[in-house]
Amino acid sequence: MNEVELIKLILDRLGTAGRDAQLQIGPGDDAAVVAWKPEEEMVVSTDVCLDGVHVPKDCPGDLVGYRTIAMSVSDIVAMGAVPRYLTIALTIEQADVDWITAFADGVRVGCTEADTTVIGGNLARGVKQIAVTAIGSVPKGQAILRNTAQPKDDIWVTGTLGATSLALQATTKWSPRGLSELKRLTSTDVIARYLLPPIRTRFVDCVRECASACTDISDGLAFELEQLVSGSTYGYTVETHEIPLWPGAELKDVLANDDSYEMLFTSSKDKRKVVLISAQRSDVSVSRIGTVLSSSDRIFTPNHDGISSISGYSHF
Repeated sequence: MNEVELIKLILDRLGTAGRDAQLQIGPGDDAAVVAWKPEEEMVVSTDVCLDGVHVPKDCPGDLVGYRTIAMSVSDIVAMGAVPRYLTIALTIEQADVDWITAFADGVRVGCTEADTTVIGGNLARGVKQIAVTAIGSVPKGQAILRNTAQPKDDIWVTGTLGATSLALQATTKWSPRGLSELKRLTSTDVIARYLLPPIRTRFVDCVRECASACTDISDGLAFELEQLVSGSTYGYTVETHEIPLWPGAELKDVLANDDSYEMLFTSSKDKRKVVLISAQRSDVSVSRIGTVLSSSDRIFTPNHDGISSISGYSHF
């Protein structure tokens, strides 16, 4: 049983315990949406960062802190929402004051960049891991779902993809460096880009104004492309040469194993100019990589052979 099937099993078993009268969008999308204020809805998402899985084993605390915030905020932005608050549960084997202090520093830097606030959490002894609940807000009825793409929509992606696989190869001989040093190198150093993914809060207005569907890239581009048309009879065509790859990155690795936390979204063709203007205004690069199809075909051109079968990453 894979990750998606296990999630469905859990949701089915929860029954009414996974539903609420004020829950507008429940588990299964990038985040939940809860009625909050008369003019706004609350958007809630929870992520776990595991030592040795989402970050290299024994990674410095400041890098873990920042990456954890970036991972969590990404889901909120993908819903077209503005991050507001965070709760953080940290489990650690021992009271390593230096590591915890550095972790708090990384969280602070991430929160400053995301313009969000930690409002609570938990600290416990155990296997090192961090669970973050991110809370955001979106104007009522304007949350962007991940599977609502329409035929003829453009497919867009922000930033550059492919740092993950390159960084994982490089970390076998990596000498840990601090946040302040790596933060200056995210456009040139593959490990810096992997450990410190971009926080796209400045792009949220574009998502809400232009996107017909949106998700963040955390499990490989192939997996996320499927989310855009999940539950429908639609497919897509992707022009592989338009995918913005990190120098030296392989397309198959980007499809199968990329957690760049960039935005993957669809938008109607009549909004192309608005997307480009908004991206320029928010200082975010965007690339138009394909089109949603009315048929169920999955087409990659010109490199189709061996690519269409790649399904992306699953934890199980």
